[in-house]
Amino acid sequence: MTIRDLGYKPYEGVRLPPKHNTIVMLRHGLSRAWGSWLVKIAGFLCWVPTIIALFLLGGRWWLTTQVMQGGGGGMEPEPLDGGDFVHSLLGWQVWLFCLLVTLGAGASAISEDLAFRAFQFYFAKPVTPPQYLFGRILAVAIWVFSLTFFPALIVILVIVGTAPEDLRLESLGLLFPALVHSVLISAVMSVGSVAVSALSNSRALTMSAWILLFVVPWVLATIVFEVGEWPWLKLVSIPALLGVVGDALFKVAREDDLSWWYALPILVGFTAGGLWYALQKLRKAEVIT
Repeated sequence: MTIRDLGYKPYEGVRLPPKHNTIVMLRHGLSRAWGSWLVKIAGFLCWVPTIIALFLLGGRWWLTTQVMQGGGGGMEPEPLDGGDFVHSLLGWQVWLFCLLVTLGAGASAISEDLAFRAFQFYFAKPVTPPQYLFGRILAVAIWVFSLTFFPALIVILVIVGTAPEDLRLESLGLLFPALVHSVLISAVMSVGSVAVSALSNSRALTMSAWILLFVVPWVLATIVFEVGEWPWLKLVSIPALLGVVGDALFKVAREDDLSWWYALPILVGFTAGGLWYALQKLRKAEVIT
């Protein structure tokens, strides 16, 4: 009896192009990210700072209206620095919620597949290591971008709506730095967390390593700056570097001498190094075909 007699036939359907593998990996990465309870917490609670910001803007608009109508006792509020306001909101989003997303979805992305030997499944298919890595990183980046840009977008629109007519166009200009900063945050944090996840097959170890990498340098840099007024240690801190670039985008004055041209090359080097390390780790994965 031949194999044809058993009912096996060659596949005659439509074969999807190889680039479709990246879309499949992205879709799988997004669904697996939502399976993390840390991502669920961040997704539901990320709107709390936005709601607080909207209440503050609403109270300020009411106070300004009362002053213009002569019912505020002559106490006119100070002009709103929209760039500083939106930049502060993005900073809260990064620390409170984007860190949770990268912990739940990024810092465990590759380590889980290493632990369960999933590469035997992925790379035995027509999925290449770059396609796998791009799908994993882009899934985390989409979550981080959503938690930063869309809350900032709502706040900016409210700022534009409550601003005087001669300042509305200037306030609308906050959209560009908010978009650029959100893209930068999502790229750095997604690549960094996924690269750290390639360190080991232990999910607890990689998540702890990401927390140490993100938090400890920032704490040390802050202490050194407060005690000795030496700001250069911030160049080894991811959130501090993001803050320096954000200050330049939103034209916020800084208390130290750090400028964006110091921070941006380090962030680019960190992102490129993380991509290179994770890709090399994937290419060394043992696959039996």
